[in-house]
Amino acid sequence: MSSEAVNGLLQEYSRNPYVESTIVVSKIGESIIGSFPNKAELNSYAPLVAITFEGANELANTTGQNFHQLNVELDNGGQIVVKSLRKKFLLAVLVKKYDDKVRNEIDHLGESVARYLL
Repeated sequence: MSSEAVNGLLQEYSRNPYVESTIVVSKIGESIIGSFPNKAELNSYAPLVAITFEGANELANTTGQNFHQLNVELDNGGQIVVKSLRKKFLLAVLVKKYDDKVRNEIDHLGESVARYLL
């Protein structure tokens, strides 16, 4: 994995005014790279992302379905979007607003990041 390239992609996307933070974590909850302003928050956030995603995945599996993205709607209109990348990693993006444009940007970010993951 090219951590510099992934970090560059996350930092560039985080410059958008509606983006609060971005993070790539392993599915076991280990933080890989993120644009979190606080390292302690990053270390506690990463396992929560993985546990929440995997729990939702188990729920989907009981219905015979698979999914690749989890959206958590926040009461302020923002969302936490968690996408599966290469079956081993997760991309989590916290945004202040969520619409079709933001969804497409997050999809593109996920595809770009996935190219650098082994």
